[in-house]
Amino acid sequence: MRFNLFDVKISDQTAIKLGTVKKILRIFEIVLFILLFVINLAPFFWGLITSLKPIREVVAYPPKFFGFDVSLEHYQKVFGDTFFTGFKNSVFYSFIAILFGLLLALMAAYAMHRFRFAGKKAFFILILTGIPLAIGSAAMVVPNYTFFARIGITDRWYTLPLIYLAYNLPMAIWIMLGGMETVPVEIDEAAKIDGAGRWYIIFRIVLPLMLPAIASSALFIFLGAWNEFVVSSVLVSSSKLYPIQVSIYNYIGYYGIDWGPLTAAATAAVFPTLIVFSILGRLLISGLTAGAVKD
Repeated sequence: MRFNLFDVKISDQTAIKLGTVKKILRIFEIVLFILLFVINLAPFFWGLITSLKPIREVVAYPPKFFGFDVSLEHYQKVFGDTFFTGFKNSVFYSFIAILFGLLLALMAAYAMHRFRFAGKKAFFILILTGIPLAIGSAAMVVPNYTFFARIGITDRWYTLPLIYLAYNLPMAIWIMLGGMETVPVEIDEAAKIDGAGRWYIIFRIVLPLMLPAIASSALFIFLGAWNEFVVSSVLVSSSKLYPIQVSIYNYIGYYGIDWGPLTAAATAAVFPTLIVFSILGRLLISGLTAGAVKD
């Protein structure tokens, strides 16, 4: 075997260059992450700071980031106003949408994965085409209002839960289908041999094995219901039925913006999403990637 010192030097120089490039890319990734972190969270922190300032500090120029008097007057005004009604309404709407969304998504995913039936491919295509509704619901606001008004179900307590369920159900079914891939069919067969019925298999055996997918679906339905604004502002006209996002918008008046209560309401609306995400976020990644890799 012939040993060439020149080749060794060349390989060492290449390794040094590759290591330098990797360090530069690593630094670039860190800087980019910090930049995106600041851009995304700066408005939230600025709104939080503004919500804790008294009125004289809110309109003061130049604005203060530190050294201001902390006051809860805006939160007292907000929760003593119609905002608290919107808060309770959104909690109720989200709960109903999650409850029925998970139930229907679980049964639909089980049927599509376990059975063969006529129209299965068409139903699958329908689910795929319905997934963008969870993102672009505003595009359907006119036909939805026309249809709901024609059958007389606008401005009802069940109007928004129904529309939230319809918008987010396709995405929930899609996630459940991925989770169903992780549950072997042999489990169903073994349970049938032991005398278990279909409903027992679904809710007592399959459901506990799909907790990551269920948590992911619940999180998506909650975010879709909690953050929706356009459709809810059209389909509901009674202030007693307004969700939280419409209640926040009410602080933007014709003669100006009431910045103190507006930032307090927006901050209060963010915290439930943080709480739900902290509870279900651990299962989010595993639920979304379930069934992506097969043995």
